[in-house]
Amino acid sequence: MKKAIAILIAAILAVSLLAACGASSFDSSGNSGGGSSGGGDIFRSESAQMEAPAPAPMPSSAPSADFMADGSGFDMDRNEYGSDERIVSTEASNAQTIETAIDMAEKIIYTAHADIETVDFDQTVEIVYDLIGLNGAFIESSYIGGRNYSQSYYGYQTFRSANFTLRVPKARFDAVTGNLEVLGNVTSLRTDAQNITSQFVDTESRLTSYRIQEERLLAMLEKADTVADMITIETSLSEVRYSIESLTSTLKNWQSQVDYSTLVLYIVEVERFTETTPIQQTYWQQVGAGLSSRIKGIGEFFTDLFKWLIVNMPVLIILAVIAVAVVLIIRRRIRKKRGSD
Repeated sequence: MKKAIAILIAAILAVSLLAACGASSFDSSGNSGGGSSGGGDIFRSESAQMEAPAPAPMPSSAPSADFMADGSGFDMDRNEYGSDERIVSTEASNAQTIETAIDMAEKIIYTAHADIETVDFDQTVEIVYDLIGLNGAFIESSYIGGRNYSQSYYGYQTFRSANFTLRVPKARFDAVTGNLEVLGNVTSLRTDAQNITSQFVDTESRLTSYRIQEERLLAMLEKADTVADMITIETSLSEVRYSIESLTSTLKNWQSQVDYSTLVLYIVEVERFTETTPIQQTYWQQVGAGLSSRIKGIGEFFTDLFKWLIVNMPVLIILAVIAVAVVLIIRRRIRKKRGSD
């Protein structure tokens, strides 16, 4: 009895040991340890399909692990997931999209006109050149003329003036126009803005259309068989190319005006700045200001007249002598005529 029990326990232990080994082999490799039957393989295959489904195919735009590892694309004959050329093409397309978005920004042409008074003309001109250098601007045209007001010209005071047409980068335009007080007394400032976005886009579309026509005409010219056809195509091609050049020049001119705003400065030399009158004045304040201005004007008139007389005294003396001589000659002739009568 004891032997039978011992044999039974040993058999149970052996079966348990075999079952444990089989389970361990299945978990580690997914295959039988060599002693399993074909039915066990089928079970394991079905179980693997249920627990771990096959991965979905990778999208064509995503590079694989091998691509990321060695930095090179797959051969198109071996792999369907893309190549270096496709990725480079994608990057170029993205860059072109960004550039197009930048180019499609609003096209606005800014122009400003400023009238400025200065009591130190030379220094003001120097400051203009400093502003040009500091802000990356350039002079489109300039004119400086006149004489220093401290030097009279035939008894009259003359003043110098300057006219500058500047092209200022768009990013610095507001800073420059907002700091014109460094040049002198800004008596007036006018700023205009012209939005040409629609015209710019329309012109670009027309230019693209003409370029497509040019390509088609060139293709037709290569296939032309007769001289008459060649002449007709070349005539049309010449007209299309003229339109392309004209539209290209227009776009370049517009883009230049957008990138560099125009600032026109008219600077005049004065002895003193123009006085600004308060906006709100009472009646008697206005009367007093007007009377003071008139008295001041009369004083300036006589002052200028006295200066003119002193400066032109030699000329006046010569004219007076000539006038006296002419009068004496005329009187003598008149007396002789009366005596003869």
